[in-house]
Amino acid sequence: MIPFLILGLLQQGVGSYGYELLTYMRTHHFDYVIHYTKGSFYYNLTQLAHKGLIQQLPATTADAKETRYQITAAGVADFRRAFARFGQVNDPTPMAFYAVLLFADQAPDLLPELLRGQIATTEKKIALTETSLRETPDLPNHFSQILTNTVAHHRANLIWYQELLATYTD
Repeated sequence: MIPFLILGLLQQGVGSYGYELLTYMRTHHFDYVIHYTKGSFYYNLTQLAHKGLIQQLPATTADAKETRYQITAAGVADFRRAFARFGQVNDPTPMAFYAVLLFADQAPDLLPELLRGQIATTEKKIALTETSLRETPDLPNHFSQILTNTVAHHRANLIWYQELLATYTD
């Protein structure tokens, strides 16, 4: 997914330096959609260049410290394939806590504390996402709708977690 994001950003012309792309992803809250680190970002940037999906541009000055990139024709084709592939994915939410709940009857004594932790984390996610929606007016394309949907999903989970906690603490 990280290569897909990099290729898409290079096509949008958000920047050509790795640092510009990474900064854009951070300031536009891409971490709400996919987990990435600085290391995984630069690793994927290097791999895309190695595969010929992006290419390094000549330095604009002799003392340029970072490499600039542009997407290649092969990169555009790869982006389009990934766009079609990811656009068809409709997996259930891959959340480790859901897997824990599959075995709730194996350790019911541990669940209240875990549920309280999930409730606190979910409340923070809701607050952060709502703040992002309010304070970031230039979210790309449908991202504000994605974040709005994310809030609704978290609110549904919050209600569910609170109901579950009540059943384990009564």
